[in-house]
Amino acid sequence: MNEGIAPFLSPLTLIVGGGLLVIGVLSLFDLHYLKSKTQEKIALIAGLALILATEAMFVTSGASGRYFEGQKIDVTDCEFQVERDFPMERKANPRLIEQKIKSCMDNLGYDWSEGHEHCQEARLSTNAFCYMPRAPMQRSIVAFQMHFE
Repeated sequence: MNEGIAPFLSPLTLIVGGGLLVIGVLSLFDLHYLKSKTQEKIALIAGLALILATEAMFVTSGASGRYFEGQKIDVTDCEFQVERDFPMERKANPRLIEQKIKSCMDNLGYDWSEGHEHCQEARLSTNAFCYMPRAPMQRSIVAFQMHFE
């Protein structure tokens, strides 16, 4: 989600979702704030949906964690470290630079993957689309995020 919109929407969705969730849960204890039981069930479901949507907003935003945005930063960090450690190799032996960047990303927990179309366009060690995290949860989130890039 756009990081400019998330700080504005997340408090609203949490407040509204939490309120609807409370109304729905209280109806289970015979405390009725809406006109019908159907409305209270809808309030419970809508409250849960808003809270889950807020959570999804945090999971997929760049500021929430390391996922794809963090992967881009990791590629840049590896490139910087390799260029710093081997300044003369860029012209003399560019394959060494590429291998060292891939090795650095491997050490950080990424696998080389040419599955994404942006990687197929440019199979470079500095292309963040050519890596996938090894951890299953991160891998699925990054794949989901890359789908929209």
